[in-house]
Amino acid sequence: MKSNRLFQMIYLLMNHNKVDAPSLAEQLDVSVRTVYRYVDDLSAAGVPIYVLQGRNGGIALLPEYKIDNTIVNKQEQTNILAALNGLKNLGVDNNETVEKLSALFHQQPVAWITIDPSTWSDSRNQKSTLAKLRDAIIHSRLITFNYLSAKNEYLPREVFPYQVIFKDKAWYLRGYSVERRADRLFKLSRIDHLRVTNKQSLAEGKQPWLTDHSAQQSSAANQIDIQLHADAVLKYRLFEAFPTNQIVQQSNGDYLINTKMNDDDWLITYLLSFGSHLTVVQPSSLRQRMKDEIQKCLNHY
Repeated sequence: MKSNRLFQMIYLLMNHNKVDAPSLAEQLDVSVRTVYRYVDDLSAAGVPIYVLQGRNGGIALLPEYKIDNTIVNKQEQTNILAALNGLKNLGVDNNETVEKLSALFHQQPVAWITIDPSTWSDSRNQKSTLAKLRDAIIHSRLITFNYLSAKNEYLPREVFPYQVIFKDKAWYLRGYSVERRADRLFKLSRIDHLRVTNKQSLAEGKQPWLTDHSAQQSSAANQIDIQLHADAVLKYRLFEAFPTNQIVQQSNGDYLINTKMNDDDWLITYLLSFGSHLTVVQPSSLRQRMKDEIQKCLNHY
């Protein structure tokens, strides 16, 4: 609490030529004697603070230590606090920072949004993974982990991580794969036994991932044009799964969707999750693959 009051005191003095001790005591909710103790503490810490005696006296900072209040206006202060407060659930331990800035800005953060990276069933593991990745990225450390492939095999990976991405309802890690010697995306839910090593990444300017866009290019090259027909009962799922500009309502209430999707094993499973209310119109090759997969399911019954 004392550190918060010291920061608040500095902020008050930055925005005024001088402030008398009783006024500071009232705003800081301490005694006048405590205010003068704070002056001694700040002076000992190297802050250029001084006391003016006499009728028009008060406590002040040297002019060169002050900043223009317009550097961070009221709205910007609110935005800073809201942004910092929103990071709490992502494993960022910034409570002390938020408290200090709240004291400086004379306002509490507005908790207008909660960002929870966890799933309903595995919250602790997801948060732990994000915390490790954050530390590895900030400190430029190589990470190792086992990655579940499309063939249901756990394969060892060494990666220089540099970005965590939340997209399309899932968390991804973007990094440079040592094995593939290229930029890659990894889905966090398929990462197991993550370990942060002491090996640092390459020097800045020599990092191949800064100019290597193979992951994005590979993903784009693997996409195919798809046309889908959906019954009206699927409306709530369609508007969660596809952009509105890809959905066209028909005269009978059904929907036609024209989209692009990655052509991989996941695609069939995903489309089947809509049940009998969704039909693949185009391409014909995808229609056949859907039929084959449905037949495999029927063989179990």
